Amino acid sequence: MHSEKLKLVLEQILFSAHIFVLVILLAESRLLIPAWLQMAGRLHPLLLHFPIVVLLLAVVIILFPGLLKNRADQFYYGHFLLLLGSLFTAVTVIAGLFLSLEGGETTATLQNHKWTGLAVFWISSLLYWYYKRLGKLTRVKKILASLIGVLIIVTGHFGASITHGENFITAPFFRTETQLVSLEEADVFDHVIMPILENKCTSCHKASKQKGELRLDGAEYIIKGGESGPAVVAGDLEESLMAHRIMLPEEDEEHMPPEGKPQLSEEEKELITAWISSGGDFEKKVLAYDSEEPIFQLASQKFENVPRAYTFEAASPEKIRSLNSFYRKVLSLGADSPALSVSYFSRQNFEISSLEELFDVAEQVVTLNLNNMPVEDGDLELLSSFPNLEKLYLNFADIRGEGIGHLASLENLRILSLTGNVLDETAVGSLKELKGLNKLYLWNTGLGEDQISSLRESLPQALIETGYTDDGTVYQLNPPTVKFDEAFFRNQAEVEILHSIKSTSIHYTLDGSYPDSSNFILYKEPIVIDSNTVLRARAFADGWTGSAEAGAEFIKAGVRPVSYVLKHPPEDRYKGDLVNSLFDGEKGITDVWSLSWLGFIHTPLEVEMEFAGPQDISSLELSIWSNTGARFFPPKEVEIWTAKEGGSWEMVHQSTPEQPVKGEPNALKRVPITFKADGVEKMRLVARPVGSLPGWHGAAGEKARIMIDEVVIN
Repeated sequence: MHSEKLKLVLEQILFSAHIFVLVILLAESRLLIPAWLQMAGRLHPLLLHFPIVVLLLAVVIILFPGLLKNRADQFYYGHFLLLLGSLFTAVTVIAGLFLSLEGGETTATLQNHKWTGLAVFWISSLLYWYYKRLGKLTRVKKILASLIGVLIIVTGHFGASITHGENFITAPFFRTETQLVSLEEADVFDHVIMPILENKCTSCHKASKQKGELRLDGAEYIIKGGESGPAVVAGDLEESLMAHRIMLPEEDEEHMPPEGKPQLSEEEKELITAWISSGGDFEKKVLAYDSEEPIFQLASQKFENVPRAYTFEAASPEKIRSLNSFYRKVLSLGADSPALSVSYFSRQNFEISSLEELFDVAEQVVTLNLNNMPVEDGDLELLSSFPNLEKLYLNFADIRGEGIGHLASLENLRILSLTGNVLDETAVGSLKELKGLNKLYLWNTGLGEDQISSLRESLPQALIETGYTDDGTVYQLNPPTVKFDEAFFRNQAEVEILHSIKSTSIHYTLDGSYPDSSNFILYKEPIVIDSNTVLRARAFADGWTGSAEAGAEFIKAGVRPVSYVLKHPPEDRYKGDLVNSLFDGEKGITDVWSLSWLGFIHTPLEVEMEFAGPQDISSLELSIWSNTGARFFPPKEVEIWTAKEGGSWEMVHQSTPEQPVKGEPNALKRVPITFKADGVEKMRLVARPVGSLPGWHGAAGEKARIMIDEVVIN
């Protein structure tokens, strides 16, 4: 009796729910719901699990009546579960309709989810009300029950596509192969940045689901941005919301991707921020970037080679691990492949002798990436020791042509890339001997049309890519090389300025001014520098435009400690040569791979120094890297403490260095600290990083990092 009364009440509620749903559907374009109903609508993702479970149980009982031995139990439980399932579906549908009334773009996927959900509600209710009348029409019941089951799956598919990405459920069946391209063919956005966005971002920011009115599934949408502003502002990390959101702590509610979603790796964050900093170009190729730019150095690592079967033995894992370093990566081409790929990074730290360290694995090396390394013609003789070398990348090195002849002994060499090297006539003759080549890349090498045609005749099997058209373009010389031992010197520094093309003339200045045809000193012999100096140099030759400039800053460091200790270790990522980096006389460049930099963010830079004898000190300078986009800021506060023999520490200086303003360009800077202390035996430097970035910064409130390469004492 009580059970029948309960069913009667539930049936009345179900009927009323149908009327309510129809009212919402007919008037949804004119309805404005209050905040408390909006909150109820947002319970839709939570509520939807109840009707799915209950209705699927009812479907199973109807389709497989033999599961219950008693026929009366089968009828009762199937009927009652249909009623409960229909009621739960009604609540879920109403919550979903409230949620849809909040506004936002109506997509095809959202509409499909809505109407298939309503179909589940209507058909399950229909089956319930006609369940008794169908009587022995078991086949009709099974057809309707099967339809409900199919609609639940389809509705769930559309719902998953809204929350987790297009075709989330069926994606494994339609997964496309990753596009494999060579470094020479690779575009930064299409082949490096877009795959990151597709894997981590577009599930929430695409045509069918545009959180914050933002789409990230195409260049035009990224440029447009969303309701909060532009996703990417070329060259400006502070104004680019994409960079700002991905760098926030994961617990921050504005952090992207949101908590619970797959997160970007540190490498992926670096790639995105480096791409934005470099100009956020959507069409530029990897090789079109300057070799010193972080985006080139990071992106070029992404293009490894597809492994094939090899007959030689594998090198030991211990040997491979021993060859890996901060500036050299040795990787197996596959889990079961003995072949190795070797890539070098950081031109500043490259030594040609490091190639000899690879001789123990010379048989296994099939790919060698020496892009942007200072490799000269004479150095190519070392490469003849790698008998199985197939792919050799020498883009933007210092090759002219004479040394290419050493590669003739490499019978397995199939791909050679010399993009960005200024080649001469000897290169043409040597290249003609490389009969095994399948691909030869000669972009921006200065070779003429006749020389390229001659190469094509001699190497008919090779695809020769030049990007060259005889349009009267006059090519630019590569910059000269400035050679010296120490940028921070004690008494004097001797500097040489060299260029691989002997017919060039080198113009330089020592006052920081730009060298051109009217303002220069003609280089004839090594230069002796005995004071703080900014050297700038360019190369000139007939038939070429003047080179980009090369240069260096030289700083006199009259006093150096004999011992020094860091009180706090730098970050692992920026630890250089630890405390030795601060007094090694080597100046860092704007390159995150440079081993000259020490980075501090959670602890201060605190170093204690001891001198050989009493010193009269009048100044100290911190040589730092200022890059607001990368959160590299000058220290917030600097303290200098000194002590005489047997005496206690005394603070002789405290200051707050000037901080950068919005829009200030990235630069290497010196932070001057002036004070006077006589008879100093020991000195302590404390530099504290900025604990909260200013309000104008895209990561306002976060910590900044001190990046320092040298401490200069006079």
